[in-house]
Amino acid sequence: MSAIWKHKSGKTHGVLGLCCFAMFAGMSGPTVAADSDSIDLSYRSYRQWTINLPSFKWFEVKDGIKIAHAKGDRFAVAVEGNSLRFDTNGDGKLDRTIKPLVDRVTNVSTSRVVLSGKTKKGAAFRYAIRLQKDARGWEWAPGGAMSGTIKGDVGPIPIRIIDQNGDGSFDDIGIDSMIVGSGDEAVFLSETIVVDNKLRKISITPEGNRITVTAYSGPTTKFDMTTSFNANGALLSAIVRSTDGKNSFDFGGSDGPLEIPAGDYEFVAGAVGLAQHRVKIGTGRMHPFKLGADQQQTLKWGGPVQAEFTFARAGDKVQFSPANIWYYGQAGEEYFNWTPQGKSPEYKVINAGTGALFRVAVCPGST
Repeated sequence: MSAIWKHKSGKTHGVLGLCCFAMFAGMSGPTVAADSDSIDLSYRSYRQWTINLPSFKWFEVKDGIKIAHAKGDRFAVAVEGNSLRFDTNGDGKLDRTIKPLVDRVTNVSTSRVVLSGKTKKGAAFRYAIRLQKDARGWEWAPGGAMSGTIKGDVGPIPIRIIDQNGDGSFDDIGIDSMIVGSGDEAVFLSETIVVDNKLRKISITPEGNRITVTAYSGPTTKFDMTTSFNANGALLSAIVRSTDGKNSFDFGGSDGPLEIPAGDYEFVAGAVGLAQHRVKIGTGRMHPFKLGADQQQTLKWGGPVQAEFTFARAGDKVQFSPANIWYYGQAGEEYFNWTPQGKSPEYKVINAGTGALFRVAVCPGST
């Protein structure tokens, strides 16, 4: 199985299977942020998209790219066979034909294009989009970010704002996303960020071209998601968002507690990995947590992990699929995109009435 988790056999009853994994923590150092300031941001498009968004989705192309500009509420698009024709400058004319690359294995077509125009206020802007075509048809997603730097104690700190919901504005708190630092793990756009290990309040223009950083004066709490996370790999990201949507933080790059605004928070998304393996973490059954002012709490999560699965019984045979196995950590978080490699955990099917072992199953392809 993957080196991310070690495992041992557990008990199962009926359609419920239990599989425990001993997990050991992996962490990286903290990100240092910068002094209060007002920062000008400029748009940057990406030929290779490496950013991991906290709530990613594709948008339909068929009605055009719904980014408002001075001459309309969208950029026109026409589908011609396996190609697309775009109005790239908002003048109503289809001025560019996009011929995508087709993956011969997946049969998915991909491409990118940069749109340009003027805002309702007359300011010029650019907006890159990523394109793909699969069985659902043509879809698009943002392919760029507003980018700049904050002055830090040990040098400039990169900051990027991503229009995650694809509406053309960059100031949707709790909906759009942002990265403070040099990594590619984005959090939701937040009213506060950690700057020089202190909380700062931020505001951003709808166009995303200027961000203002000021002192934060509200109640705070300390929360630790790293020291009691049990995994054999590194905690790449652990994103929380306040239940009112105003604040969001990533604990994946922290080493111990972070000081954040007091309030109610929920775990949204995360990832744990080792080498080329990357396992996604979702909310699952995890409950929101109340973080009171002037308090410090540590979340115990990760292993041991419980694996639940459904199966079909036909005579003396048991059939189940890896797609119908669900993995939950000790705090209720759910793990996705994990396929055992090498030695598989054993799934024991036990008669709930008699306690007798009916069958022992392993994942296909494992030894």
